[in-house]
Amino acid sequence: MLRALFSTRYLQQLFRDGKLSNERIYLYPVLIFSLSFPSLLLVFFQFYPPPSFAAFSPFITYFLALGGIVAIMLLSHLCLQFFTTIFNYQEQRYLYSTIKTIYRFFNALFLIILVPVIWYARLPELIFFAYFPLLSIIFLAFLILFLRNINGSSRIHFFIYFCTLEILPYLLLAKLLVNNI
Repeated sequence: MLRALFSTRYLQQLFRDGKLSNERIYLYPVLIFSLSFPSLLLVFFQFYPPPSFAAFSPFITYFLALGGIVAIMLLSHLCLQFFTTIFNYQEQRYLYSTIKTIYRFFNALFLIILVPVIWYARLPELIFFAYFPLLSIIFLAFLILFLRNINGSSRIHFFIYFCTLEILPYLLLAKLLVNNI
């Protein structure tokens, strides 16, 4: 998976072999992402504590964020299963899972570097000036990569799916963060 980030040959091999979600390696990017993204939220809440989380310790805040991220990922996975079953897109399910796994892996690697830098340098603005723009660029790149590799299915169905179940939870989280600052 690490080679696939830098080489299109390895990336195409992952797409061709597909079904990465059936392998055990699938759990590592999901685990790393689900542990590192709540760390980013915890660091952000240390600098800009929202009034609703003032009564909670950082330990409880981390596990609340972890629960939220895991719930979003489970809901996304269940909706993807439902969506691909209804519209008979089982092949695209594996392609999407592979691309999403690589996206989470890349995102988690960036977070592992960024969270300690934010914490020790005391620069929470890096979340807005480094992480969100890079996250948007990476997300759009993987969305375009996915849409280019879909064969024989409706791209509009997947566009609606992305907007409602992949982008909307993060926009709601960003609105919650902005309202609490």
